Amino acid sequence: MAQVAALLIATSSGRALAEEITSKNEYTYLISGADGIPKVLLGVNGQPVLNHWLAAIRQCGRLSPLQEKVFILCNENNISEVRAWAADERLSAGGFPLDNVLSNGAEDSLGLAAEVATFLAIAPPAVAGGSLLIAQADTLCGPGFSVARAVEHAIMRGKDTLLYMAAPDGMALEGEAIVRLEEPATAAETSSQRVAGLDAAAAGIADGAALTAVLAPVAVLRPEALERVAAAAAAGTSASPTLGDLVSALQPGNIAHPPMFAMPLDCFFRLSDLYHVSLTSNFYAFYAKEKAGYKGDAARALEAARKLQDLHEARTAAGGSMAGGVRLLAERKAARPPEPCVDPELRKLYGEFYDSWLRGDRHHDLAAMAGRGITGASVLLGGSGGTGHSGGGAKAGASLPIRFADATTRRHNAKEQHPAFTTTTNTYGLKAPVQVDMPLAYSAASQHFTKSFPVTAPKSAGLVTAVTKSKVHKNLDDF
Repeated sequence: MAQVAALLIATSSGRALAEEITSKNEYTYLISGADGIPKVLLGVNGQPVLNHWLAAIRQCGRLSPLQEKVFILCNENNISEVRAWAADERLSAGGFPLDNVLSNGAEDSLGLAAEVATFLAIAPPAVAGGSLLIAQADTLCGPGFSVARAVEHAIMRGKDTLLYMAAPDGMALEGEAIVRLEEPATAAETSSQRVAGLDAAAAGIADGAALTAVLAPVAVLRPEALERVAAAAAAGTSASPTLGDLVSALQPGNIAHPPMFAMPLDCFFRLSDLYHVSLTSNFYAFYAKEKAGYKGDAARALEAARKLQDLHEARTAAGGSMAGGVRLLAERKAARPPEPCVDPELRKLYGEFYDSWLRGDRHHDLAAMAGRGITGASVLLGGSGGTGHSGGGAKAGASLPIRFADATTRRHNAKEQHPAFTTTTNTYGLKAPVQVDMPLAYSAASQHFTKSFPVTAPKSAGLVTAVTKSKVHKNLDDF
């Protein structure tokens, strides 16, 4: 079996996130000390981000056993908290080897190239000289993601392998890196394509009418490429903390170097700031509801209203013809190129979510958006929600039942009174509850007291000593 290891880069500082959270007075429960909770330990869908990465890695047989082939590189500011996570088998879903939690020796990120070079210098002999899966751990690659496809492709074909996502229509490209594929027109029909180049300084907005391949924060680099990464770090030519700048320094597409290949994935999320944390938690809540087939009346009404709005706009563009509007919508849908993906259902849900997100829909994870109670983006290290953060303990964040977390899912059966006898209370009761009316925390009763009752009522075995008095005449009293 070819030699391969995995390195999760967890060196990004949590200080910027903590400062933004503090300035906006939201998500204040994420703050723990001067640097805030490390981004790699933020809770998403009930699990820390690192747990999601380990789940993706465990599906790849070439990266087993973890204690020999999987490593986490931290900075001096967050290594103690990551080690605490690794030592707690409950939080880390079975534990993680403490010896595999390494430090870059600095207070912050050194730049991705320097960090990879640091790891290569201290890597155990068992993984030295092999390929390396590099992942920026302060990101997520969607539900059910596995690194197995990329690792197998890199090993079997003997090529450096990148992952990319087809950018949804309207996605801001600033801060992203764009992968130039050799044949973008056939990207949806092929499992991988040769990389013709990479733009590490993208800008603008993605257009859904054309494929925009955004570099995902995952790559598998072979030994020759790793040597060039170490050389770039020694020369100081790549100090950026992003994978895009590291790959750009390797000059993909240059005929002087071995070719790189790129494979699609369905979606990925960055946890760089409050906006993206909110987006991620909302998507996971949206995904869970859609998979469960659960959608409230208000959500269905909102979806129908948006379809009607799109039809009205298309009808106006078609000169007022309803048939012309329907035809125009069909033509627009047919004009969109097929999107390269792995799971079409997941990709479809991601597209629907992103479209609703751009329209301003933020109701999928309302508890997270409120910045107090939290569901999809619960923090598992210390505290259980609320406006403060205890910083102590390791108890899981409390979750609100769906009837409280999303007011649109509640059934409202209002009873109207006769107009002549109506009251102010009935007027209030006719109004459907909104999210601001919902509680911010929920604690169920323990049921301990009622469980202690006997199954049947006890029989009376007492001796009656009182006088039985007649209701007719006192002479009839029973002594």
